[in-house]
Amino acid sequence: MTVAPPRIRVLRVLSAGLVAGALVASPALVSAEPAQAAPERTAWTASGPSDSFTLDSNGTAAPAQFSYDLEPAGQEQLRTWSMMTTATQDSTVTAEYEWVGNHAWCDAVTLLDQVIVSGNDRTTTSVIAEGPNCQALPPNGSFTYSGTVTFDVSAGDSYGFELSGQNRDSNNFLRGTLRIGIPDLPESQVITFPEIADTRLDAGPVALQATASSELPVSYASTTPATCSAEESAVTLLAVGTCSVEATQDSAPFEFDPAPVQTRSFEILPVTTQFSVGATGKAAIGDSIVGSATVTPASSGQVQFAVYSDELCQTEPVFTSTAPLSDDGTAESDEFFPEDAGTLFWLISYEGDVPSTSVESPCGDLQTVVTAAEIPVTPAPTESATPPSATPDNPSTGEQNTVNAESELPRTGAEGAGIAAALAFALLASGLVLLMTRVVARMRARRR
Repeated sequence: MTVAPPRIRVLRVLSAGLVAGALVASPALVSAEPAQAAPERTAWTASGPSDSFTLDSNGTAAPAQFSYDLEPAGQEQLRTWSMMTTATQDSTVTAEYEWVGNHAWCDAVTLLDQVIVSGNDRTTTSVIAEGPNCQALPPNGSFTYSGTVTFDVSAGDSYGFELSGQNRDSNNFLRGTLRIGIPDLPESQVITFPEIADTRLDAGPVALQATASSELPVSYASTTPATCSAEESAVTLLAVGTCSVEATQDSAPFEFDPAPVQTRSFEILPVTTQFSVGATGKAAIGDSIVGSATVTPASSGQVQFAVYSDELCQTEPVFTSTAPLSDDGTAESDEFFPEDAGTLFWLISYEGDVPSTSVESPCGDLQTVVTAAEIPVTPAPTESATPPSATPDNPSTGEQNTVNAESELPRTGAEGAGIAAALAFALLASGLVLLMTRVVARMRARRR
């Protein structure tokens, strides 16, 4: 059995001790991870010359770590290993590293590069580049390096470290351990965004009350700018329709994962229309009757007027009219001239528009009573007053009292009519007497 020289045995013991020490001692690195967050860590993978390395920890339950041991390493031949992982989201990752090892002995080289692979692009940044050196100075013999590296990565990028070494020595070995510590995994963040109730167009703005579990501010943005806009912590309602708002956690430091964006949608409802109607209450046949309506708040659109002869408004209307709302929200029907007496029943409706609801007055609530036209009546003539009669003679003087002309009642045409009637009656009587006299005379003559 060949026994190695004392110098070689000492170097092997020293190298083994460095490797073992790297596995158990690293006060500057994150040593442990909360059990709940461990499954969320991204696994690291190691690669290098075949059978020359071991993956001590993939980083899911403890800081990632791998060790390499290559002997013979090949004098003045550069050997390379890598420790890589994959980004699950766009982020900036800050990782601490510690590299402990021994590249024996003379003209030793130590190279550590930061690597990001994005698609077909590969970016390499030198972190450590020492050697070759054959003096009693690093990296000749044992070495220890530590520091912090920041990776700006996008989801799907591969990133990590490549380390290389060589030497020109009869011992001819490369041994070391690379340990990668990253900050504690970000806490899982949540945005709590309460549901928003459907709201009338005239009832805005609507307050937004989303909160982030990180206690960081929350920003809002409308994804439906035609119906609503979001500013600061309120939504301004612009039109009837669906309003959707996104809540986003503001920029967070590394210790927080960005919280998933939350979206809330609600309906912007038409304005509830206040509707008042009126109509001519009483009319005679042939009179003009009209209906009227007022919409509040003032809006646009058409008002329809219909008049029925039955109180259920189920027959064909006897009159219809349509009128647009004026700027002050009022409308009036055309004139209607009823031809028959009776009670007419109005049905008035507003069709509504985009910001206002349609509305209709109940049939029978508004009525017009139509009466027959009155026939003018000629007043009957009034009889004149009887003039005062003459007073009896004054018994003391024997003179007859007379009525002063000024005290007589005014004469009317009735007096002339009475005289004419009396005269006609007298003539008729005279004629009858004369006729009877002739008849009697003839009868006497015959008897003789």
